[in-house]
Amino acid sequence: MNHYDVGIVGGGIIGQSIAYQLAKEGLAVVVFESNRIGKGATSAAAGMLGANSELENNDAFFSFAKESQRQYHKLCEELLQYSQINIQLVDNGMYKLALTDSEAESLQHTTKHHQAIEWHPKDIVLNNEPNVTNEIKGALYIPEDGHVSPIHVCAAFAKSASHFGATILENTPVQRIQKVANDEYRLSTPHANFTCEHVVVANGVWSNYFFNELGVQSGLKPVKGECFSFQSSEIHLERTLFFDHCYIVPKGDGRFVVGASMVENDWSTEPTLGGIQSLFEKVIPILPNIKSAKLLETWAGLRPQTDDGKPYIGKHPTEENLYFATGHYRNGILLAPKTGTMIRDFILKRTQQEEYVNAFSLDRKLVKMMR
Repeated sequence: MNHYDVGIVGGGIIGQSIAYQLAKEGLAVVVFESNRIGKGATSAAAGMLGANSELENNDAFFSFAKESQRQYHKLCEELLQYSQINIQLVDNGMYKLALTDSEAESLQHTTKHHQAIEWHPKDIVLNNEPNVTNEIKGALYIPEDGHVSPIHVCAAFAKSASHFGATILENTPVQRIQKVANDEYRLSTPHANFTCEHVVVANGVWSNYFFNELGVQSGLKPVKGECFSFQSSEIHLERTLFFDHCYIVPKGDGRFVVGASMVENDWSTEPTLGGIQSLFEKVIPILPNIKSAKLLETWAGLRPQTDDGKPYIGKHPTEENLYFATGHYRNGILLAPKTGTMIRDFILKRTQQEEYVNAFSLDRKLVKMMR
């Protein structure tokens, strides 16, 4: 039987981030991935680091997201050193477009509460991004919100974790997690059994299986997101465009990624004509030239959503050495670095920021009710 300090269930970007941080500390780590690493929600994401564009409230979640966003700048060089993989961090900022007068008023009001963003009137936006329709009212310029390549980040985390001795097992689903001693869990797979002192469930929406098995009342639901990519010699964008929960991300190699639809409780990972059409209908008024662009690819992924939209990052409510890192919804790529360091600090019993522990705990509903 194989024994490790930490077993991580799930080989997407969250699981690999955790593996990297723990392996770097000298722990014996094994990652179990039922498919190929990064094949699930990670590969479906566009890679936006939208801490300012997607998060409305200036709360613990926002602070956590900002910290995670900043970690990417250090990780960019660090992961390249250990893995020789460029995570393709692009830092050209983002425009959050206002399409109506009321949207423009709301976005301008936002600048009073966040120092790192600016309001750009229509003429400045069109001067910077001439391919955007002149029907806009202006845009919020968010210089800190860039993007990465999720597949490259995941692979860089995995290869860097391996560099420090982590074992990455693909096509190895965990079928059961069973406590066999005070400080030991048995993880059963079709190939072999493993024992681990600590276990982290980081299996995206599929973590529901382990919630049920391990007696956790919290749950997740899938929110299907459909995307497409296109290529055009007539369209050039420096910045990501964000509007009406839709984004257009210029990937720097002539490709643009557009996403994403939101279909709740749909477990299918195949894109539909209706979902892709809804994206076309949003994007065409913004980039009129897209009608002549070359459609490259369509795809879909499942975002894991919690009841309140915040992830679960923390300890099992009653069991020692059992942790969850899941439910990141639309922000898995953005939150991966900070999730990795937070789980690392739990396992190494380092001091945590209490506001983060409370915000992402598995029993946060119960805590609120008791207050």
